Amino acid sequence: MNNDGSAHRVRFGAYEADFHTQELWNGETKLKLGRQPFQILEMLVASPGQLVTREDLQRRLWPEGHFVDSTHGLNAAINKLRDVLHDSADQPRYIETLPRRGYRFIGTVESTLPVVLSSPPVAPEPVEQSDSSVEPIAATQVVPQWVTAEVAIPIPKTRRWPILLTASFALVVGSMIGIALTGMLGKPDPQCCDAVKGSPRTEPPLNVTTQEELKAAQGNLAQAQKKLFAPKKSAAPEESLFQPEPHALLQTADFRTIVPGNTGNAAPQFSPDGTRIAFMSNRSGPWQIWMSNADGSNPVQISRTSSAGTPRWSPDGQSIAFDAPDDGMTSVFIAPIHHPENAHPIAEGRVPSFSRDGKYVYYASDRTDGWQVWKVPVAGGPEIQLTTHGGFAALESADGNLYYSKSDGQYPEIWKVAVKGGGDESALSPLVRPRTWSSWTVTKDGILLAADLPDGKTHLSLYDPVRATMHELVSLHSAPQWMGATADGKKVVINDAAERQITMLDNLR
Repeated sequence: MNNDGSAHRVRFGAYEADFHTQELWNGETKLKLGRQPFQILEMLVASPGQLVTREDLQRRLWPEGHFVDSTHGLNAAINKLRDVLHDSADQPRYIETLPRRGYRFIGTVESTLPVVLSSPPVAPEPVEQSDSSVEPIAATQVVPQWVTAEVAIPIPKTRRWPILLTASFALVVGSMIGIALTGMLGKPDPQCCDAVKGSPRTEPPLNVTTQEELKAAQGNLAQAQKKLFAPKKSAAPEESLFQPEPHALLQTADFRTIVPGNTGNAAPQFSPDGTRIAFMSNRSGPWQIWMSNADGSNPVQISRTSSAGTPRWSPDGQSIAFDAPDDGMTSVFIAPIHHPENAHPIAEGRVPSFSRDGKYVYYASDRTDGWQVWKVPVAGGPEIQLTTHGGFAALESADGNLYYSKSDGQYPEIWKVAVKGGGDESALSPLVRPRTWSSWTVTKDGILLAADLPDGKTHLSLYDPVRATMHELVSLHSAPQWMGATADGKKVVINDAAERQITMLDNLR
């Protein structure tokens, strides 16, 4: 008991938890449970029978707002908690999943006194505006696993975290979600999976302090968006705006499910020869890296870490790079596909990809000023920083450029820098706005991306960097978080919005 009469210790089923000492027992047996799974249990038990959103859990587990890889981390922590409680997502006794929202504790809590969180989130209160200097903080809406839409919300620098959201402010957030922030708005400063602090842009940040100002800003954004997607009759090639060419617009495409949605499946990537795919799946428990034939047959588990994500193939198709927890941090691992037990970390970082010659692995790290793109020799050697103004999820192209994502609002931008490094870092085009940092890829013809367009649908499009034109290819049935493609761009693999099925698109061109 606390001196205020509240309960730190509760019982449910065969288990007893002490939230003051962070200990969990099953009868007389003390169970091993990590800090983050215990924090999740604490939040769920504090509100039995009520929804606890993924957003609230992410804020509790990552209080500084660094939501990078938080979906991986949250899923892994939930899976770990369920493993310890011998619980099941399909037939839960304690932790019920509410799809696209969060979780609910459905067990009977044997306590007549309320559970008090050891580090409770701050109660909602109005955002102070005492400091006119504000910076955008990304708030993640409650969406399906692996699908994270962001919107920049001004928070005074003097009160960066915890984020204070009232119910009315949440309505404002909801209204802002639909706005496609183009490159003309604000400075890059995301806080989620593509959290990259970029260089200041020439335009001022979107500082909204009242609902009246918000409405005015929305009107300006709507006009800017309308202008962005309107034809421009006299535009030079490098200034061309989004004008789908009639011959490039496909009315149909072959959609074929290759990995069914019996479990979570995400992040599909083709092998260099197109005969296999690597992907994430939680079919064996926590998210791990799996490999199968291109049709989804003969799946084989590659990673054996506590959890794993973001697989990428080596150019020779003999290894897969991925990121995974490693002694309290996240590291980039390389696993030989024929001897996956020899997987080993090569650098602290995440979201890896190989150079085209296979000698280096690119990755993102926040060890310096925000998230930047780095590379490290596969054979071992010094790590080299390639960007200085922010970067995440880099992919090397045959044109000698390294493309990577940055975000300044709901939709990320794609930037580029010379592969050799040290050159100018520049945005590719305001047209290239994939819906997430991972819903784009590089092909021989340009940048293939899934983007949300003003018609309310998600489209698969191809940006030609030589002609600076965008070609709409096909409307997608669902809004994917992840995308992979063959080098020639003729086959694409995507997820459904719930990140359970993997679908292949054939005959795009």
